[in-house]
Amino acid sequence: MCGITGFVRRESRKDAQALLERMNNSLTHRGPDDAGLYLSDSAEPQAGGMQVGLAMRRLSIIDLHTGHQPITNEDETCWIVFNGEIYNHRDLRRELEARGHRFRTQTDTEAILHAYEEYGPDCVGKLRGMFGFAIWDGPRRRLLLARDPVGIKPLYWTEAGGARLFGSEIKALHLHPGVRREGDAQALSEYLTYLYVPPPRTLFAGIAKLPPGHLLLWEDGVLRVEEYWAGPHSLLDGQAGEPVAPGEVWAAVQESVEAHLLSDVPLGAFLSGGLDSLAVVTAMAEICREPVRTFTVGFRDGGLYNELDSAQLAADHFRTEHETITIGPECVSDLPEIVRMLDEPLADASVLPNYAVARLARQKVKVALSGAGGDELFGGYQRYRGEAMAARALRIPGVLRNRVLLPLLRRLPTSGDTRLGDRVRLAQKFLEPLDLLSEQRYLAWNSFFHDSQKQALGLPATGHDSFAPALPHFTRVAHRPFVDRAMYVDLKTYLPGDPLNLADRMTMAHSLESRVPFVDPVLMELAYRIPHTQKLKGSVTKAIIREALAQRVPEALLVKPKRGFGTPTDVWLRDQWRPLATQLLEPAALKRAGFFDAGAVRTLLEAHLAGGRDFSQHLWALLVFQLWHRMFIEPERAPEGPVSLSDLGIRI
Repeated sequence: MCGITGFVRRESRKDAQALLERMNNSLTHRGPDDAGLYLSDSAEPQAGGMQVGLAMRRLSIIDLHTGHQPITNEDETCWIVFNGEIYNHRDLRRELEARGHRFRTQTDTEAILHAYEEYGPDCVGKLRGMFGFAIWDGPRRRLLLARDPVGIKPLYWTEAGGARLFGSEIKALHLHPGVRREGDAQALSEYLTYLYVPPPRTLFAGIAKLPPGHLLLWEDGVLRVEEYWAGPHSLLDGQAGEPVAPGEVWAAVQESVEAHLLSDVPLGAFLSGGLDSLAVVTAMAEICREPVRTFTVGFRDGGLYNELDSAQLAADHFRTEHETITIGPECVSDLPEIVRMLDEPLADASVLPNYAVARLARQKVKVALSGAGGDELFGGYQRYRGEAMAARALRIPGVLRNRVLLPLLRRLPTSGDTRLGDRVRLAQKFLEPLDLLSEQRYLAWNSFFHDSQKQALGLPATGHDSFAPALPHFTRVAHRPFVDRAMYVDLKTYLPGDPLNLADRMTMAHSLESRVPFVDPVLMELAYRIPHTQKLKGSVTKAIIREALAQRVPEALLVKPKRGFGTPTDVWLRDQWRPLATQLLEPAALKRAGFFDAGAVRTLLEAHLAGGRDFSQHLWALLVFQLWHRMFIEPERAPEGPVSLSDLGIRI
């Protein structure tokens, strides 16, 4: 696991090494164990007339002694820096050695480079794992950037001063003097819709994120970005297959977990109390000879948000070495450092508990497995039942729905840590977009600020449909039932944009590697071959996973309702976080950022503070954006080290 960065430009500059070292050092948290760089002069034969700089910071996980990067081929014409893990690298190595390639190390990095020599850019189709890498091919004057199929690992790029720059994080790119820090209004509109910015945009104008499953090729000055993985063949190429036995599913989960246990350092697992992390820990307990190390975060007085009891029940059942941390509203003091590590806003308040549990886990292990991706593969969200429910709700006359039911729901209380508040909130969100077409309706259920709300906030119209990044994915799988289509859209959008993005940044902030066995090409192929009727049975989600676990875990862990990894944001914003919200959303602060109408924001804030209505998610999105703007856009220089709320002039 590493952080990578670098550049390619036509002319050599004397300050190139100092710049490359600064860019690389900004990623030290991703790889504190080792650092390396390759810097050519444009006159060198292997550089192909270009000045090439490649750098990496390494977190040593596999081949601890000979894994130094950058790595070159036998004649030093190709160089690679790599972030991630390739779980089939030993099989790939044997295949390449049989074709005459000679290896100097035992690393998965070198296997990628030789695979590139053998197969060219198509080498990505040979890789089972998570990755973001850069290869410089001197004879072809080619820079190749690649990101893994589902976007577990990040990769960004931009142009500045005649150079192509790339990095695992945006903060590395900011150190080039030609890279400006300016907000992107269109990206902001998408952020308010999704709570993250879909690729290729970022909230920084001119800086792009390479989409999951894509390559970037810059060859002889010509740039092209290509998709190499559109999704599992079992989903794209036809209908679902025959019913699958739960035992076959469990065997595939076990095989993926075992592949993800490849490590030369201690590893463990995040145990949230949910079904997906439970499945991962169950498989680990069956595979590992030593007790599994597990880590859980909970909230003091967290009510429905707490899953500590469920996690403890699972830990006791499998006799894991279990450690727990509980947090309260004071965790908001971590927010500036979280925003700095994210580089751009992600308005998912679960960053706070994720940051805390990653810090806990890093005290004991260097690698932690998580259950991310299980929902998108096996039907874990209740929203996948939405289309069937919508068909029934549409039988209610529109006048009754829109003039009676919705106004009634809007008057009912939605705040507080109660199941009633949850149900009212969900019912209102379900009914609001019911008259839209099915695709837009599904996206509306999963969006936050709608167009009318953005206009009320004073956001300038961009003429851009915020649903545009997601709609084409529905078309690709139009031949499948709507449930399968919805899961595919989430696989391509929400999963990389929120849970995987969050997991990478919060773990790497603590030099901890996160692995996600559910997001594995072999397991994904099986998952999308399974008929959706085996995943959703009435109100039961992930039914086939529950059946696979039924003989392995206590029944109490399988029957509790799904809550998600929530945070008591609504309660804390009315109490301990009130000063934070009022300072970041005060008129002067909003005016400095220049995007939102102060009166509209004040109305939203006052409505939430008064109780009764829950606007916590909307307010959280706004205040995270305002904090990001204060840290990255307003000052002359972006922060290069830890930042506190008091450093930003905020008192709570």
